[in-house]
Amino acid sequence: MAKENASLPGRAREAADNDVTVLRAAREIFAEQGWNAPVSAIAARAGVGVGSIYRRYRGKEELAQSLRVWAIDHLATLARECVSTAKTDEAVLKTFFLRYLTESVGPLIPVLGGRLPEHAEVTRAAEELEAALQSMVDVCVDTREVPPGFTAADVMLMTVHLRPTLPIEGDRATEIHTRYLDFMLDGLRGGTPQPSITPPSWSEWLQMWQGA
Repeated sequence: MAKENASLPGRAREAADNDVTVLRAAREIFAEQGWNAPVSAIAARAGVGVGSIYRRYRGKEELAQSLRVWAIDHLATLARECVSTAKTDEAVLKTFFLRYLTESVGPLIPVLGGRLPEHAEVTRAAEELEAALQSMVDVCVDTREVPPGFTAADVMLMTVHLRPTLPIEGDRATEIHTRYLDFMLDGLRGGTPQPSITPPSWSEWLQMWQGA
C-alpha cells in the first residue's frame, strides 16, 4: 500500500497514508475489542483525532466497509505476488499463509461477518479476490500441494481457522499459528477430499463475509 501511495502528489499521498493508518488501526481494534469497539479507540491507535475519522467516514459502518475492501484487496495482491514470484520448488500456498500470518492482524469474519449490509465495493473486491485465489489454487493443484477439489473458499476459511484468538501476542502467537499451518498443509498434501462432504462454495463464504 505504501508503494502504491508513493506515486501520488504530496497532499494526496499524505491523505492516502493517513487513511491506511486508520484502516490498520481499525483492524487491530476490531480484532481486539470486537464490533462494539468505539471509534475513539481506533482514533487513539491511529494517532489522529476522532473528528478526522468522521470527516473521512460518515460512521463506523462506512469505516468497516472500507476496512473490508482494503483487507480483501490486500489478500488478492498477496495471492498474485505468491504466484508470480514463486520458485519452482516453493510451496505457494505455504508462502501465502506464512505471509498472511506475519503481515495481518487476524480474520475479520468473526468480527464483521453478517453485521454489515451488502456493499458494491465489497462485492467487487471479493470477485477479484476469488479470481486471484483460484489462480493460486490451480497452481497448487498442479504441484500437488493441495488435492483436486480444494477451493478458493477453502483458502479463506483456513485464514479463520489458522488465526484463533490466543491469550498471547507477538512472535510466540505467530509461532503457534505456524505450527498448525504445517500440520494442515501436510494433511492436504497427503490426503484427498471426502466425497461425502460438500466443499464450501465462494457464494457461501461471501455470505458469511458480506451478510445475508
